[in-house]
Amino acid sequence: MFPSVAEICNRLGITSHGLAMFALEGADDLFGVACLGGECFGEAGKGFLRLSCAEPNDRLAQAVAFLSDAFQRRDRVSPYLGNHPEFVLREAYET
Repeated sequence: MFPSVAEICNRLGITSHGLAMFALEGADDLFGVACLGGECFGEAGKGFLRLSCAEPNDRLAQAVAFLSDAFQRRDRVSPYLGNHPEFVLREAYET
């Protein structure tokens, strides 16, 4: 899947690659979801995430529920961006 996360990125002030890394290592201390920021696929990929569906359905459901919650964790985004300024969104994505 290659969903647009431009609105989420704009709201949180984070690049889509930063959002992917946040989902893996910053949103929770015990759980994370591996995905790729669209920037990994070139300029046109900015504002998107690349998600693999090569897992059992129960794990995919767990990942989707986690992402929904993780993208609401503003209290964790600011410190994450403080430690990873390269992921600060400098210019809003088109939506």
